[in-house]
Amino acid sequence: MNNVKKTLVIIAHPEVGDSQLQQFLLESGQSLKEVEIHYLIEDQFDIKEEQNKLKKFDRIIFQFPMYWYSAPFILKKWIDEVIDYTFSKTELRHKELGLVVSLGVDEANFASGKPEKFTLSEIFRPFEALANKCQMIFLPIFSISLFSYMTEIEKKRLLIEYQQYLTKKNNVNFETKENWFVSRGKSISKTYEGTKQEDLEQIMSIIEDNREEIEDLRLLIDEMRSDEP
Repeated sequence: MNNVKKTLVIIAHPEVGDSQLQQFLLESGQSLKEVEIHYLIEDQFDIKEEQNKLKKFDRIIFQFPMYWYSAPFILKKWIDEVIDYTFSKTELRHKELGLVVSLGVDEANFASGKPEKFTLSEIFRPFEALANKCQMIFLPIFSISLFSYMTEIEKKRLLIEYQQYLTKKNNVNFETKENWFVSRGKSISKTYEGTKQEDLEQIMSIIEDNREEIEDLRLLIDEMRSDEP
């Protein structure tokens, strides 16, 4: 399975070229060699070609703006036509399915007792049901609200979190995040020269050294616990 690429991002946005957020995300994902972007522009699909594309990836991401508590029509049509019963039972098992959803209102509104009443997990439960039916692993929803009001610092944080959502292993432990930063840092350092490259490599070295110290402390704690009566 060495030829299997990691992540396929399927973008369903009727005006993707005019969306500041989608252009930001596109630029954020283009530097990731293990990620491929796939636009749904026309509402006519070559079903076999789309199915063959899905077979090549371990993680499939639907990226879209929320329209009336659901996805744009083009994505729903694509799902209806491409993911038929036989294909869902044989080809999608154990793959990951994630959602990158952009919102026009504050995400804090999506909660019990808040203006929107329901959480995003409740609203997009049909996608989780789809993943379950296909025996896929459903990832936590990655939501982005009020992008145009974000500060530059918030946008930089969004860039990193988005790249992690596309490429990081599906768990939340610190070591996984740390490994992701080290791997990403080493990859980026190859694009620099001189002082910038040296500085970035030094940062990665410090992170790795700290990781060894943390591992030594963890082993010491485990040993102390084992000695307890």
